[in-house]
Amino acid sequence: MDMEEMNTSLPENEGRIATLLNRSKRWFLSHAQYLNFFTILLLASVPNPLFDLAGIMCGQFGIPFREFFLATMIGKAIVKTHIQTVFIILVCNNQLLNWIENELIWVLSHIPGFDSILFLPDLVTKLHAMREKYMTPPVPVTTKNKVNSWDISFASIWNAVVWMMLINFLVKIVTSTGQNYLKQQQEKELATSSNTTDQ
Repeated sequence: MDMEEMNTSLPENEGRIATLLNRSKRWFLSHAQYLNFFTILLLASVPNPLFDLAGIMCGQFGIPFREFFLATMIGKAIVKTHIQTVFIILVCNNQLLNWIENELIWVLSHIPGFDSILFLPDLVTKLHAMREKYMTPPVPVTTKNKVNSWDISFASIWNAVVWMMLINFLVKIVTSTGQNYLKQQQEKELATSSNTTDQ
């Protein structure tokens, strides 16, 4: 939708929220055409649900696929995975969790009403219970009875469907490439045969 169409479709008497939303839409649409490699890289690097919108807008504004794909690959495969890895390491670090717990207790003890005798011990107990729940490994379950089963689950069916789609996509790419190559060869042969018949 063009900016002129958007401006003419707006009613004159609209509320504050509608006005703010329309201003933000206009600003976003006017600046979205300046999507470049670093903007796409930034949107792909942080976990956010707006990256799908950015991908759609890149297609709308004609961002070259190579630029979009390279920025997305670097953002998701390198930057985002490292951010998530560091986050998981920090969350699973007992020393860091103890430090955060002590700092949280210290901060809450200085807030009036939170330093009551009933609140802090209950909070500490809940924090310890959560830590024990997520930090202890699950107990392995052993059974003496061997049951022969197919072990078919939704995940295995889904994986099979995804693999079939990928194989189909690969076959179509190879077929299309082969057809384009044959078409070019036939066009060259027709051009050389028409040149020889003209002479």
